[in-house]
Parts: sequence; structure tokens; C-alpha cells
Amino acid sequence: EPVFYFFQGYSNKNFKNYDEAIQSFKTGIEFVVDNNKLLVEFYSSLAEAYHAIKNHELSDSFYEKVLEIEPENTIALNNYAYYLSLRKVHLKKAKQMSLKSNKIEEDNGTYQDTYAWILYQNNEYEEAKKWIIKALNNGAENNPVVVEHYGDILYQLGDVSGAVVQWKKAKQIGSES
Repeated sequence: EPVFYFFQGYSNKNFKNYDEAIQSFKTGIEFVVDNNKLLVEFYSSLAEAYHAIKNHELSDSFYEKVLEIEPENTIALNNYAYYLSLRKVHLKKAKQMSLKSNKIEEDNGTYQDTYAWILYQNNEYEEAKKWIIKALNNGAENNPVVVEHYGDILYQLGDVSGAVVQWKKAKQIGSES
């Protein structure tokens, strides 16, 4: 029964027992038959677990498997794009994936933040500001990462005092950086 292994892996992943989670997911995949939705869940979970242990090659490969099965999986498109942007690699690909997730789900503040961050990594600060404001207006105004990103963008645009305001707000609502 693959679902048992999925939940065992999911639980271990949530408790940050990544090696055990990976083993459960890998074992469970062996029992998946004619169920692409469940296979996508396993692949996505493996991608996340490998990302957590900084095995980027395997994380990326499992995201690729997800997108082979479900090319419009917005969660995979967004997370994969964001992780690429954090590593500052394959930014063109990340930008395309992120834009696609935003076209599929237009008012998602998390996805808009990802796109803004990719633009930021590409030194497209004016456009990044437009997207981060969209994110803030679509429910991300209390997300410390998004608010911090807004500060970073403002700083690059030369608005140091505005950046400091956003960084202080981010700290106040839970940012640890």
C-alpha cells in the first residue's frame, strides 16, 4: 500500500528526518500503479526532501519528473523556480516557470513573490517592485520573507529609508535574517 509509505515519509519530512523520509518515499513509489496523481505527490515530496538536505541535483530531477507528468502543476513550477533563484542558477528557466505559475493562478501572492525574487536576481528591480507590490496586495503583507524581499528591492532601487522600514517590519512579523 503506497499511501502508508507516503504518510510515513510526509511525517518524517515534517519532523526533519529527511533520510527516513526519502527512504519511505522511494519505497512507496515502488508500489504506485496507474496513479499519476499519487506519483506526483511522491516525486514532489522527494524534491522537497532533497532540497532540504541540499542535494540540488536530485531535487531538480524530481521536480522535472513532476513537470513531465503535470506540466501545469503550479506548486512544482513555483517551488522549483524559487529554489533555482535562491541558488542563482538557471534563472531564465526559473523565470519562465514562475511566469507560467502566475498565469495559471493569477492572484497568488506567494507565486508573485517568487517571480519578483527572480526578477530581483536578474537585476530587473523596477519590474520586481511591481510584482512584489502585487504579492503584498494579494495576501502576502504579513509574510516576513515577502516583506523582506520588498525591502531588498527598495534598497536596490536606492530607497534606503523605505528598505529599512520594510526590513524592520519583516523582523517584527517574524523574519530571522
